[in-house]
Amino acid sequence: MKKIIPLFLFLITVGSLSYGQGVLQGVNGLDYSKLLLPSLEELFENAKRSPSVEMFESKMMEQDNLLKSEKRSWLKYFKVGGSWQYGNIGVNSMFTDQNTPLFYQYSGAKQNALFVSGTVSVPFDDVFDRSNRVKRQKMQRRSTELEMEKWFDEQKVRIIDSYVKLTNAMSILKKKTENLTLTEAQLKTVEADFANGHAAISDLNAAKKMEVEAFESYKLTESTITAELLHLEILSRTKIISK
Repeated sequence: MKKIIPLFLFLITVGSLSYGQGVLQGVNGLDYSKLLLPSLEELFENAKRSPSVEMFESKMMEQDNLLKSEKRSWLKYFKVGGSWQYGNIGVNSMFTDQNTPLFYQYSGAKQNALFVSGTVSVPFDDVFDRSNRVKRQKMQRRSTELEMEKWFDEQKVRIIDSYVKLTNAMSILKKKTENLTLTEAQLKTVEADFANGHAAISDLNAAKKMEVEAFESYKLTESTITAELLHLEILSRTKIISK
C-alpha cells in the first residue's frame, strides 16, 4: 500500500505539470496575458484593403470611364472624310499615215489633289435621350459607391462584434487562470495531506477533478480567443497572431 500511494501521487503530479505548462500559452506559445489588440480605428482602416473594396473601386472606375464615353457620344453625329491623290498621268500614242512613218508619242503630267467631305447626321431620339443616359450612368456609379459604403458599415459591425467577444474572453481567461492556479495549489495541498495520512483518497480524487475541470474550462476559453483572433484578422486584414 505504501508503494501504491507514492506512485499514485507521482501520476497526479505529472498530470498537473502537463496541465500547468499550457496555462496562458496560445497559438505558437503566444502568451495571451501579454497580447495587445490594435485599436478599432486601425482595424477599420486596414479593412479597406479587403478584396471586396478593391472590387467596388474597380467597378466605379469602369463606370467613370463609361460616363466619360457617354458625355462624348455627341461626336458620333459628325463624320468627316478626305482623300489625297498624288502621281503622274501619262498617255502613250502612236501615229502613222501613207506619207508619215510610224512614230510614238508620250505625254504626261503630275497630279496632286486633295478631297475633303463632311456629313452631319443627328437622330433626334438619341439627342433628347442623351441627358437621361448620362444621369443613369451617374446613378449606377453612385449605387456602386453606396454598396461599398454599406458593405464597409456592415464590416465595421462584424469587426466590433468580434472585438468585443475577444476582449471579454481575454478578461474571462484571466479569471480562469487564477481559478486554475488555485485548484492546482489545492491539489498539491491535498496530495501532501494524503501522503501524510490526513486526507482520504476521495478527497484527492475530488481535488484532481476540480483541477481537470478548471483546466478544461481554461482551454475552452483559450480556444475561443484563438478562433476569434483569427476571425478578426480575416475581417480586418490585420496581422495579430499570424505575424
